[in-house]
Amino acid sequence: MELGESQNSLLLSKGGFFPSTGGQWVYVVDKDEKQAVKRQITLGRQNPRFYEVLNGLQDGEKVIVSSYDNFGNVDKLILRKK
Repeated sequence: MELGESQNSLLLSKGGFFPSTGGQWVYVVDKDEKQAVKRQITLGRQNPRFYEVLNGLQDGEKVIVSSYDNFGNVDKLILRKK
């Protein structure tokens, strides 16, 4: 991510999740891709495409970045493949 001074950062794509969460939490998909669980995160800097993740995610974890408007106030989503 280039936001002035060059450094390595964990990045999260910008998406529709932000208006629902204020960037304070996201749904993280489990390794089996059968569920996604709400997790607190801390975001830092941003550019037009990405947020810098300061805390709460590890490299390689999958996150749902689409809108959360239809999910309600649940802590866990059950995922089904079509």
